[in-house]
Amino acid sequence: MTEGEEQKEVVRDWVRRLQALVESLDDLEGATPTDFCESACLAWQNTAISDNPPPASPEALIIVEAFGAITQVMKTVATDWVDTPDVRDRLTRDGAQQLLKDALDGILSSSARWLSEGLPSAEEVQQRIAAKGDVQAAMGELQKRDAELEQAEEEAAADPYGAILGYRDDNRDVGLIFDKVCSFTEAEHTRYRDAHERLRKMVDSELLRHISDENDAVIDAAIGILQDLQSDRISLMDEDAWDERRRKLRSALISFTSALQIHEDQTIRAARNAFSRNTPEEQAVLALFNDLKTTSFEYRWLGEMRDALLHGDINAFKYDFTARLRGDPEVNVYMDLGYMLQFTREARNKPWLKRSELEQMTSDPSVLDMIKALQAEMGPLQQKLDKILYPNVADDAATVKELIGRFEGRQGLYALQNGPGFTRRTLMPPLHRLAPRVLAFADKYEADA
Repeated sequence: MTEGEEQKEVVRDWVRRLQALVESLDDLEGATPTDFCESACLAWQNTAISDNPPPASPEALIIVEAFGAITQVMKTVATDWVDTPDVRDRLTRDGAQQLLKDALDGILSSSARWLSEGLPSAEEVQQRIAAKGDVQAAMGELQKRDAELEQAEEEAAADPYGAILGYRDDNRDVGLIFDKVCSFTEAEHTRYRDAHERLRKMVDSELLRHISDENDAVIDAAIGILQDLQSDRISLMDEDAWDERRRKLRSALISFTSALQIHEDQTIRAARNAFSRNTPEEQAVLALFNDLKTTSFEYRWLGEMRDALLHGDINAFKYDFTARLRGDPEVNVYMDLGYMLQFTREARNKPWLKRSELEQMTSDPSVLDMIKALQAEMGPLQQKLDKILYPNVADDAATVKELIGRFEGRQGLYALQNGPGFTRRTLMPPLHRLAPRVLAFADKYEADA
């Protein structure tokens, strides 16, 4: 084999290597265009360092031109990412891969012609390799872009808090637009956020709402049975269908009575977390629940029914689903007096539990009536609890009202910035959204007071 033929075989080998890179593009890691380009550059780098061809050889030109193609695509991707704010219009991984494939296919086509038309001379190779300066310029531009992005990230890290407004603009084809209205210090951010969260917990009364939600579930289950009776949707002889409805009503009743206990337990825990044990505030909360147990027949016996359902018998109450030939059908749930008296024989640690009340009754009390009567008592109780748990509501309302003023009267979604962002790399910072119901409460608190 002549020297020229040996040189062609070397070039043919490098053409195959470049062809292998093109064929492996689908398998390269990287879900984003940037990650894909980095994978392609690393893959070609590993191939290039496997040999050390002479600097003025055709195979060296293949190496340099492939690196140039990869670098150019990386530049295009970086420019596109920085200069295209709408994510929907940016290059995708597939788009970047197609750009690189087209560029590498051009190099493959040119290199393959060398094998039939003749290899380029050393002088031609040197001239074309001199274009490596273009690669260096592209890399320099990428580095400049990276430096600018790094600077933007550093500036954002120094200003991580503020008032964020989300709004819509009919003249722009985007969803919500987020603007930073003003910056906060960390101390201001903490003061605003904590005041808002305390008011949110008070306004939401989540534990009380949970009771209300479970009450609705009991009523819905009863109404569903009533509607079945009224419309004859199930046969009176279909015992399995009626058992299913009994189970649903039973589950709703267990959830409701459990919600009462959750409300008590977590309210007391909240008082202890806020004020510690054996403080006047904790004792005042305990006293309110003890008073309710002492004065409310419904509260103490629905609570005891919960214990019976959970620890005694899951069917520790009675049902009455009656279809009538004349008149409206009836649906009701009753406390089983006989079972409850038996279950509470050992209740020595519950001084408020007055078993004599049940002993004097001649019929089982309606659980639905008990729930209805109790609902009227829970609202006033929660108001008394809130006065203990949230003693600084006036200060918190004033703080949140001050926060509202920082938005300068602009309308939209209000939020607190909770970290660096609004840069090309971190388009959206973490946000702590402000609840409109809490803002409205704070805004009119003084007038209501």
